[in-house]
Amino acid sequence: MKIYKIALLFLVLISTISCKKILNVESPNEVDDALVFTSVDGLRNARLGMYSTLQNRDYYGGVYPLLAEAYSDNGSTGGYDVVDLNSIKERNIAANNLYVKGIYVAIYQTIYTANKILENADKIAGVDPDELKNIKGEAYFVRALAQFDLLRMFGEHWNLASPYGISIKTNTANPTQSVARSSVQASYNQIINDLKQATQLVTIYSGSQYVSVYSAKALLAKVYLYTKNYSEAITNASDVIAETANFSLVGSSSLNNIYTQKNTSESVFELKFTPQNQSFYNGFTYSRSDALRSDVQFLASESLKTFFESRTDDTRANLVDFTNVDVSIEPDGRTEKYRGENTRDNAGYILRLAEMFLIRAEALGLAGGGLTDLNLIRENRGMTALSATDVPDNATFAQAIADERRAELNFESSRLFDLARTQQIDAVLGEGVNPIMPIPQNDITIGQGIIKQNPGY
Repeated sequence: MKIYKIALLFLVLISTISCKKILNVESPNEVDDALVFTSVDGLRNARLGMYSTLQNRDYYGGVYPLLAEAYSDNGSTGGYDVVDLNSIKERNIAANNLYVKGIYVAIYQTIYTANKILENADKIAGVDPDELKNIKGEAYFVRALAQFDLLRMFGEHWNLASPYGISIKTNTANPTQSVARSSVQASYNQIINDLKQATQLVTIYSGSQYVSVYSAKALLAKVYLYTKNYSEAITNASDVIAETANFSLVGSSSLNNIYTQKNTSESVFELKFTPQNQSFYNGFTYSRSDALRSDVQFLASESLKTFFESRTDDTRANLVDFTNVDVSIEPDGRTEKYRGENTRDNAGYILRLAEMFLIRAEALGLAGGGLTDLNLIRENRGMTALSATDVPDNATFAQAIADERRAELNFESSRLFDLARTQQIDAVLGEGVNPIMPIPQNDITIGQGIIKQNPGY
């Protein structure tokens, strides 16, 4: 695996070290540990740099979640006549697709930064022990999140017996050296071990814009759901739900607050952007007022419109718009989750409380009382509760869970992965659709046979 060295880390270091001292002329993206990891301030800046890598345009700055939605029945693409963009909605992506390559590179940049912190944090004198533990725990979480996102996008995450996991990199030695892919089971083991480390080390809660023990447990709940370890999924989701001092569901009349306010009570882990540090969500999902034609890249699909038309009481239907759109994108529409055309400081929604209830509902199952959690979310979002008659068997319950997740989490990078892990790709997207993206061809070529391409590419 070619691990790409990061430039974003330098942005947060400029306040304490001059640019000329940081940049290596021969390798301008190299981080010089002797300059960065020599003081408490340097470590703190490296920590902020790690969060900045998550905000990369191609990661949680916009492309990663939106591409996953556009590839599913929730979304589509439009705007420019770009082959790489159009191939996403056609579900016919090539191994040289620039959007996919950008995601792959960005995620490994994040892993590289987390590894740098884990390798150097203990070497710095004068760091408060609690702060040191917390920073290391944050790095373990961020590395686990990045690995999980790689596995979902580029690996056969639904099959623990598959050899098509991810290339695991836990150090920064030989960053350009290719690493063979691990199995899916080994990939999950690495992710879970990192998250367990995070739950032990992170003790400080500074709001949902930073990693906490709750975000670590929330991600553990999600990972355990994917691996069908339902007892652990229930335990970790329940721990987050029980933390009522920090988290609570908003009322159905206040649903829009989740997407217009920062770090609401429903947010467990959310990337915070500002007007000075904008994300790309609004630009990708809304047209400029002076555009000669629609330049929206990621659209809400007609299928999502039909879905919400059958849920007339669902307040979440107001978060998609199929009416106030220009004719060039009809019958598709737009998500309303990323409005704010002036500030464009839309958040990256990674872990939310509502999903914890839905994870616990799915893990409990119909026989275990999962309908209670499912109905709690339904009623909070304006819908009536389902009765035992409405959900008579496991198949009906599974569909109810899938529908609720689609209503709640559309355009938050969930639907494609849900369809893959529940084996619904063929039924929903059509036979022959590959549920994962190709490893970028450049990495296959550089690897000279070390990295195996995904089946079907």
